[in-house]
Amino acid sequence: MQEVADRIYEVVKDYRNHDDINITPKKILEWAEQFEDNSALILTELDNFISEVYISRDKAKKYVKGHIGKYIKLFGYSNVTQFLMDTEFLDLQQSHKSQPAILELLDEILDENFSVSYRDYLTFPKKHYIYFDDILASGSTIGRHILEFLGQKDAHDKTFAEKVSLNEITLSISVFCLHQWGFSFQNFRIIKTFGDKVSKKVNWYSNYDIENHAKFADQKLNIAKPIKGNNIKINSYLENLKATKYEDYAYRSKTDPADETFFTNPSNRIKYENIITETGIDIINRIDGVIKPNLRPLGLINPAYKIFGLGTHFFTWRNIPNNCPLVYWWEVPGHKWKPLFPVTNRG
Repeated sequence: MQEVADRIYEVVKDYRNHDDINITPKKILEWAEQFEDNSALILTELDNFISEVYISRDKAKKYVKGHIGKYIKLFGYSNVTQFLMDTEFLDLQQSHKSQPAILELLDEILDENFSVSYRDYLTFPKKHYIYFDDILASGSTIGRHILEFLGQKDAHDKTFAEKVSLNEITLSISVFCLHQWGFSFQNFRIIKTFGDKVSKKVNWYSNYDIENHAKFADQKLNIAKPIKGNNIKINSYLENLKATKYEDYAYRSKTDPADETFFTNPSNRIKYENIITETGIDIINRIDGVIKPNLRPLGLINPAYKIFGLGTHFFTWRNIPNNCPLVYWWEVPGHKWKPLFPVTNRG
Protein backbone atom coordinates (compact mmCIF):
# COMPACT_ATOMS: atom_id res chain seq x y z
CA MET A 1 0.00 0.00 0.00
CA GLN A 2 2.92 2.34 0.64
CA GLU A 3 4.02 2.11 -3.00
CA VAL A 4 0.47 2.82 -4.17
CA ALA A 5 0.18 5.81 -1.83
CA ASP A 6 3.51 7.12 -3.10
CA ARG A 7 2.29 6.95 -6.72
CA ILE A 8 -0.95 8.73 -5.87
CA TYR A 9 1.02 11.39 -3.99
CA GLU A 10 3.17 12.15 -7.04
CA VAL A 11 -0.01 13.00 -8.96
CA VAL A 12 -1.88 15.05 -6.33
CA LYS A 13 0.97 16.63 -4.37
CA ASP A 14 0.19 20.21 -5.44
CA TYR A 15 -3.42 20.09 -4.17
CA ARG A 16 -4.11 23.45 -2.48
CA ASN A 17 -0.45 24.14 -1.78
CA HIS A 18 -1.32 27.82 -2.20
CA ASP A 19 -3.55 27.44 0.89
CA ASP A 20 -0.78 25.73 2.89
CA ILE A 21 -2.49 22.36 2.45
CA ASN A 22 0.05 19.60 1.95
CA ILE A 23 -1.03 16.08 1.08
CA THR A 24 1.53 13.43 2.03
CA PRO A 25 1.75 9.66 1.42
CA LYS A 26 1.04 9.23 5.12
CA LYS A 27 -2.18 11.26 4.87
CA ILE A 28 -3.23 9.24 1.83
CA LEU A 29 -2.77 6.03 3.80
CA GLU A 30 -4.65 7.44 6.79
CA TRP A 31 -7.56 8.34 4.52
CA ALA A 32 -7.59 4.85 3.00
CA GLU A 33 -7.39 3.12 6.39
CA GLN A 34 -10.83 4.53 7.22
CA PHE A 35 -12.20 1.93 4.78
CA GLU A 36 -10.70 -0.77 7.02
CA ASP A 37 -10.59 -4.14 5.20
CA ASN A 38 -11.34 -2.40 1.91
CA SER A 39 -8.51 0.13 2.12
CA ALA A 40 -6.26 -1.69 -0.37
CA LEU A 41 -9.03 -1.94 -2.95
CA ILE A 42 -9.93 1.75 -2.62
CA LEU A 43 -6.30 2.81 -3.05
CA THR A 44 -5.75 0.44 -5.97
CA GLU A 45 -8.73 1.82 -7.86
CA LEU A 46 -7.79 5.42 -7.10
CA ASP A 47 -4.27 4.74 -8.32
CA ASN A 48 -5.74 3.36 -11.54
CA PHE A 49 -7.64 6.51 -12.53
CA ILE A 50 -6.14 9.43 -10.57
CA SER A 51 -3.70 10.58 -13.27
CA GLU A 52 -6.63 10.75 -15.70
CA VAL A 53 -8.84 12.91 -13.49
CA TYR A 54 -6.48 15.11 -11.45
CA ILE A 55 -5.56 18.47 -12.97
CA SER A 56 -2.40 19.92 -11.49
CA ARG A 57 -1.64 23.59 -11.88
CA ASP A 58 0.94 22.81 -14.56
CA LYS A 59 -1.51 20.63 -16.48
CA ALA A 60 -4.15 23.36 -16.21
CA LYS A 61 -1.73 25.88 -17.76
CA LYS A 62 -1.09 23.50 -20.66
CA TYR A 63 -4.82 23.08 -21.13
CA VAL A 64 -5.49 26.84 -21.13
CA LYS A 65 -2.64 27.42 -23.57
CA GLY A 66 -4.18 24.79 -25.81
CA HIS A 67 -7.60 26.45 -25.59
CA ILE A 68 -6.15 29.80 -26.63
CA GLY A 69 -4.29 28.24 -29.54
CA LYS A 70 -7.51 26.58 -30.66
CA TYR A 71 -9.43 29.87 -30.68
CA ILE A 72 -6.69 31.81 -32.44
CA LYS A 73 -6.82 29.20 -35.20
CA LEU A 74 -10.64 28.92 -35.19
CA PHE A 75 -11.11 32.67 -35.59
CA GLY A 76 -8.31 33.02 -38.15
CA TYR A 77 -5.81 35.25 -36.33
CA SER A 78 -2.16 35.43 -37.31
CA ASN A 79 -1.05 37.16 -34.12
CA VAL A 80 -2.12 37.14 -30.49
CA THR A 81 -2.36 40.94 -30.17
CA GLN A 82 -5.27 41.32 -32.57
CA PHE A 83 -6.94 38.29 -30.99
CA LEU A 84 -6.73 39.91 -27.56
CA MET A 85 -8.06 43.21 -28.91
CA ASP A 86 -11.15 41.44 -30.22
CA THR A 87 -11.72 39.02 -27.34
CA GLU A 88 -13.29 39.36 -23.90
CA PHE A 89 -12.65 36.65 -21.34
CA LEU A 90 -15.80 36.66 -19.28
CA ASP A 91 -15.23 37.21 -15.55
CA LEU A 92 -18.61 36.45 -14.00
CA GLN A 93 -17.82 34.24 -11.02
CA GLN A 94 -17.05 35.19 -7.42
CA SER A 95 -13.41 35.78 -6.53
CA HIS A 96 -12.97 32.43 -4.76
CA LYS A 97 -14.37 30.39 -7.66
CA SER A 98 -12.53 28.63 -10.48
CA GLN A 99 -12.94 31.21 -13.23
CA PRO A 100 -10.75 33.95 -11.66
CA ALA A 101 -8.06 31.34 -10.93
CA ILE A 102 -8.09 30.18 -14.56
CA LEU A 103 -7.90 33.77 -15.78
CA GLU A 104 -4.78 34.19 -13.63
CA LEU A 105 -3.27 31.20 -15.42
CA LEU A 106 -4.26 32.76 -18.74
CA ASP A 107 -2.39 35.94 -17.88
CA GLU A 108 0.68 33.94 -16.83
CA ILE A 109 0.64 32.09 -20.14
CA LEU A 110 0.27 35.28 -22.16
CA ASP A 111 3.10 36.92 -20.22
CA GLU A 112 5.44 33.93 -20.50
CA ASN A 113 4.81 33.35 -24.21
CA PHE A 114 4.00 36.77 -25.63
CA SER A 115 4.92 39.33 -22.92
CA VAL A 116 1.35 40.68 -22.92
CA SER A 117 -1.69 40.68 -20.63
CA TYR A 118 -5.29 40.34 -21.75
CA ARG A 119 -6.07 43.09 -19.25
CA ASP A 120 -4.22 45.55 -21.50
CA TYR A 121 -7.00 45.19 -24.08
CA LEU A 122 -10.16 45.35 -21.99
CA THR A 123 -11.42 48.62 -23.50
CA PHE A 124 -11.33 47.53 -27.14
CA PRO A 125 -14.61 46.63 -28.95
CA LYS A 126 -15.18 42.89 -28.76
CA LYS A 127 -16.18 40.23 -31.29
CA HIS A 128 -15.41 37.10 -29.30
CA TYR A 129 -16.47 36.15 -25.78
CA ILE A 130 -14.90 33.20 -23.97
CA TYR A 131 -16.14 31.69 -20.70
CA PHE A 132 -13.58 29.59 -18.80
CA ASP A 133 -14.36 27.18 -15.98
CA ASP A 134 -12.84 24.01 -14.57
CA ILE A 135 -15.84 21.68 -14.77
CA LEU A 136 -19.38 21.46 -16.04
CA ALA A 137 -21.05 18.87 -13.82
CA SER A 138 -24.74 19.69 -13.37
CA GLY A 139 -23.84 22.91 -15.16
CA SER A 140 -26.28 25.11 -13.28
CA THR A 141 -23.81 27.97 -12.73
CA ILE A 142 -22.49 27.94 -16.28
CA GLY A 143 -26.02 27.65 -17.66
CA ARG A 144 -27.25 30.62 -15.64
CA HIS A 145 -24.33 32.79 -16.68
CA ILE A 146 -24.70 31.89 -20.35
CA LEU A 147 -28.43 32.65 -20.38
CA GLU A 148 -27.77 36.00 -18.70
CA PHE A 149 -25.03 36.80 -21.22
CA LEU A 150 -27.16 35.90 -24.24
CA GLY A 151 -30.11 37.84 -22.86
CA GLN A 152 -28.32 41.16 -22.41
CA LYS A 153 -28.75 43.91 -25.00
CA ASP A 154 -26.33 46.21 -26.77
CA ALA A 155 -26.75 49.97 -27.26
CA HIS A 156 -29.06 49.31 -30.22
CA ASP A 157 -31.41 47.09 -28.17
CA LYS A 158 -30.19 43.93 -29.89
CA THR A 159 -29.71 40.89 -27.66
CA PHE A 160 -26.40 39.09 -27.63
CA ALA A 161 -28.31 35.95 -28.66
CA GLU A 162 -29.37 37.76 -31.85
CA LYS A 163 -25.78 38.90 -32.43
CA VAL A 164 -24.55 35.31 -32.06
CA SER A 165 -27.18 34.03 -34.50
CA LEU A 166 -26.16 36.72 -37.03
CA ASN A 167 -22.43 35.93 -36.61
CA GLU A 168 -21.76 39.43 -35.29
CA ILE A 169 -20.15 37.96 -32.17
CA THR A 170 -19.08 34.52 -30.99
CA LEU A 171 -19.57 32.79 -27.65
CA SER A 172 -17.30 29.98 -26.50
CA ILE A 173 -17.35 27.90 -23.32
CA SER A 174 -14.06 26.23 -22.38
CA VAL A 175 -13.83 23.76 -19.53
CA PHE A 176 -11.31 21.17 -18.40
CA CYS A 177 -14.06 18.62 -17.73
CA LEU A 178 -17.59 18.25 -19.11
CA HIS A 179 -20.34 15.85 -17.98
CA GLN A 180 -22.42 14.69 -20.92
CA TRP A 181 -25.60 14.60 -18.82
CA GLY A 182 -25.09 18.09 -17.41
CA PHE A 183 -24.17 19.44 -20.84
CA SER A 184 -27.40 18.08 -22.33
CA PHE A 185 -29.39 19.98 -19.69
CA GLN A 186 -27.61 23.27 -20.31
CA ASN A 187 -27.74 22.98 -24.08
CA PHE A 188 -31.48 22.36 -23.81
CA ARG A 189 -31.82 25.52 -21.68
CA ILE A 190 -30.20 27.55 -24.47
CA ILE A 191 -32.43 25.97 -27.11
CA LYS A 192 -35.57 26.50 -25.02
CA THR A 193 -34.75 30.16 -24.32
CA PHE A 194 -33.09 31.35 -27.53
CA GLY A 195 -33.63 28.67 -30.13
CA ASP A 196 -31.68 25.94 -31.87
CA LYS A 197 -29.89 28.35 -34.21
CA VAL A 198 -28.20 30.11 -31.30
CA SER A 199 -27.36 26.84 -29.56
CA LYS A 200 -25.60 25.47 -32.64
CA LYS A 201 -23.37 28.53 -32.85
CA VAL A 202 -22.07 28.33 -29.28
CA ASN A 203 -18.58 26.80 -29.22
CA TRP A 204 -17.97 24.16 -26.53
CA TYR A 205 -14.47 22.91 -25.79
CA SER A 206 -13.38 20.43 -23.12
CA ASN A 207 -10.24 18.45 -22.34
CA TYR A 208 -11.96 15.56 -20.60
CA ASP A 209 -15.50 14.28 -21.03
CA ILE A 210 -17.39 12.34 -18.38
CA GLU A 211 -19.70 10.01 -20.25
CA ASN A 212 -22.59 9.62 -17.84
CA HIS A 213 -25.78 10.13 -19.85
CA ALA A 214 -27.93 7.11 -19.06
CA LYS A 215 -29.86 7.45 -22.33
CA PHE A 216 -26.78 7.42 -24.58
CA ALA A 217 -25.28 4.23 -25.95
CA ASP A 218 -21.67 3.10 -25.40
CA GLN A 219 -20.97 5.44 -22.50
CA LYS A 220 -17.69 4.96 -20.62
CA LEU A 221 -19.43 5.77 -17.33
CA ASN A 222 -16.18 7.20 -15.95
CA ILE A 223 -18.07 7.96 -12.75
CA ALA A 224 -19.23 5.82 -9.83
CA LYS A 225 -22.78 4.69 -9.16
CA PRO A 226 -23.91 1.32 -7.84
CA ILE A 227 -25.84 -1.37 -9.64
CA LYS A 228 -29.11 -2.44 -8.06
CA GLY A 229 -28.47 -5.57 -6.03
CA ASN A 230 -29.33 -6.92 -2.60
CA ASN A 231 -27.54 -4.23 -0.63
CA ILE A 232 -30.13 -3.26 1.98
CA LYS A 233 -28.35 -0.10 3.12
CA ILE A 234 -28.03 1.29 -0.42
CA ASN A 235 -31.50 0.28 -1.57
CA SER A 236 -33.19 1.57 1.58
CA TYR A 237 -31.41 4.92 1.33
CA LEU A 238 -32.76 5.52 -2.18
CA GLU A 239 -36.25 4.30 -1.31
CA ASN A 240 -36.46 6.77 1.58
CA LEU A 241 -35.44 9.81 -0.47
CA LYS A 242 -38.35 12.19 -0.95
CA ALA A 243 -37.08 13.29 -4.36
CA THR A 244 -39.09 12.24 -7.41
CA LYS A 245 -37.15 12.90 -10.63
CA TYR A 246 -34.76 10.67 -12.61
CA GLU A 247 -34.98 7.62 -10.37
CA ASP A 248 -34.22 5.54 -13.46
CA TYR A 249 -30.77 7.19 -13.48
CA ALA A 250 -29.94 6.16 -9.91
CA TYR A 251 -28.50 2.73 -10.57
CA ARG A 252 -26.00 1.61 -13.16
CA SER A 253 -26.99 -1.19 -15.51
CA LYS A 254 -25.00 -4.39 -15.01
CA THR A 255 -24.12 -4.34 -18.71
CA ASP A 256 -22.73 -0.78 -18.71
CA PRO A 257 -20.09 0.06 -19.55
CA ALA A 258 -19.60 -2.56 -22.24
CA ASP A 259 -15.81 -2.27 -21.84
CA GLU A 260 -14.35 -1.31 -18.47
CA THR A 261 -11.63 1.34 -18.91
CA PHE A 262 -11.96 3.50 -15.79
CA PHE A 263 -11.63 0.89 -13.04
CA THR A 264 -9.23 -2.05 -12.96
CA ASN A 265 -11.97 -4.56 -13.79
CA PRO A 266 -15.79 -4.86 -13.62
CA SER A 267 -15.76 -6.76 -10.33
CA ASN A 268 -13.65 -4.15 -8.56
CA ARG A 269 -15.87 -1.40 -9.96
CA ILE A 270 -18.88 -2.96 -8.24
CA LYS A 271 -17.00 -3.33 -4.95
CA TYR A 272 -15.64 0.23 -5.09
CA GLU A 273 -19.04 1.77 -5.92
CA ASN A 274 -20.75 -0.10 -3.09
CA ILE A 275 -18.05 0.83 -0.58
CA ILE A 276 -18.03 4.57 -1.26
CA THR A 277 -21.84 4.72 -1.50
CA GLU A 278 -22.27 2.91 1.82
CA THR A 279 -19.60 5.03 3.47
CA GLY A 280 -21.23 8.18 2.13
CA ILE A 281 -24.54 7.06 3.64
CA ASP A 282 -22.76 6.49 6.96
CA ILE A 283 -21.34 10.02 6.80
CA ILE A 284 -24.80 11.50 6.15
CA ASN A 285 -26.24 9.50 9.04
CA ARG A 286 -23.77 11.17 11.39
CA ILE A 287 -25.31 14.58 10.75
CA ASP A 288 -27.25 16.03 13.68
CA GLY A 289 -30.38 17.94 12.75
CA VAL A 290 -31.76 18.66 9.29
CA ILE A 291 -29.97 17.08 6.33
CA LYS A 292 -29.84 19.33 3.28
CA PRO A 293 -31.89 17.73 0.50
CA ASN A 294 -29.13 18.19 -2.10
CA LEU A 295 -26.60 16.23 -0.03
CA ARG A 296 -26.07 12.69 -1.30
CA PRO A 297 -23.42 10.00 -0.67
CA LEU A 298 -21.98 10.42 -4.16
CA GLY A 299 -21.97 14.22 -4.09
CA LEU A 300 -24.31 17.20 -4.15
CA ILE A 301 -27.12 17.16 -6.69
CA ASN A 302 -30.39 18.92 -7.50
CA PRO A 303 -32.62 18.04 -4.50
CA ALA A 304 -35.44 16.93 -6.83
CA TYR A 305 -33.30 14.14 -8.32
CA LYS A 306 -33.82 10.72 -6.76
CA ILE A 307 -30.25 9.53 -7.29
CA PHE A 308 -27.18 8.92 -5.12
CA GLY A 309 -25.33 11.90 -6.59
CA LEU A 310 -23.30 12.34 -9.76
CA GLY A 311 -20.40 10.19 -8.56
CA THR A 312 -17.95 12.59 -10.20
CA HIS A 313 -14.25 11.74 -10.02
CA PHE A 314 -12.46 14.90 -11.09
CA PHE A 315 -10.10 17.01 -8.99
CA THR A 316 -8.00 20.13 -9.55
CA TRP A 317 -5.06 21.70 -7.78
CA ARG A 318 -7.28 24.39 -6.24
CA ASN A 319 -10.35 22.51 -5.00
CA ILE A 320 -12.63 19.50 -5.31
CA PRO A 321 -16.08 19.78 -6.94
CA ASN A 322 -19.00 19.19 -4.59
CA ASN A 323 -20.36 16.65 -7.10
CA CYS A 324 -17.62 14.23 -6.02
CA PRO A 325 -18.40 11.46 -3.49
CA LEU A 326 -18.43 12.62 0.14
CA VAL A 327 -15.62 10.22 1.09
CA TYR A 328 -13.19 12.48 -0.77
CA TRP A 329 -14.06 15.86 0.74
CA TRP A 330 -16.31 15.59 3.80
CA GLU A 331 -14.81 17.31 6.84
CA VAL A 332 -17.01 18.12 9.83
CA PRO A 333 -15.81 18.41 13.45
CA GLY A 334 -16.96 15.41 15.46
CA HIS A 335 -17.62 13.19 12.47
CA LYS A 336 -14.22 11.52 12.66
CA TRP A 337 -13.82 11.46 8.90
CA LYS A 338 -10.59 12.63 7.31
CA PRO A 339 -10.97 13.83 3.72
CA LEU A 340 -8.38 13.07 1.08
CA PHE A 341 -8.93 16.51 -0.46
CA PRO A 342 -9.79 19.11 2.21
CA VAL A 343 -12.39 21.35 0.67
CA THR A 344 -12.48 25.16 0.61
CA ASN A 345 -15.44 27.55 0.49
CA ARG A 346 -18.20 25.02 0.95
CA GLY A 347 -19.39 25.65 4.47
